[in-house]
Amino acid sequence: MSAIVNSVFQKVAMAYQANVAKSLSVYGLKYEDCLIEKPAVVEAIDLSSPEINVGRTRRLKRAMDLSFKRKDLNVYAPELADPKNLKPFELEISGLVEKIERRDEEHDLVNKGW
Repeated sequence: MSAIVNSVFQKVAMAYQANVAKSLSVYGLKYEDCLIEKPAVVEAIDLSSPEINVGRTRRLKRAMDLSFKRKDLNVYAPELADPKNLKPFELEISGLVEKIERRDEEHDLVNKGW
C-alpha cells in the first residue's frame, strides 16, 4: 500500500516541481531567489561569493522589471530564456543556509541551560 502512495506522491511532486519551474522561468528566477529572508538566509547571502550575490541581484531586478512591464523573459531576452541556460533548481546558497541553521541550533542548545 505504501508503495502505491509513494508512487502517487512522487508523480504529484514531479508535476508540482515542473509547474514551479515554469513559473520561475517566466521571469528568469531561481528557486533560492524566492526564499524568505530569515536571518540564516540573509547571512548566507552575505557570506556567499560576489558572483552569486551579483547574479541574484540581477535576476531579482530583472524579474521586478519584467513583472512591472507585464512581460516575460521570452519577450525580453530570448537567449536567456533558453531552457539550457535556465536552471531554476540549481542550489547556490542552500548548503550554507543549512550550516548556519545547524550552528544556530547548536548555539541555542549549548546556551539553553545557562
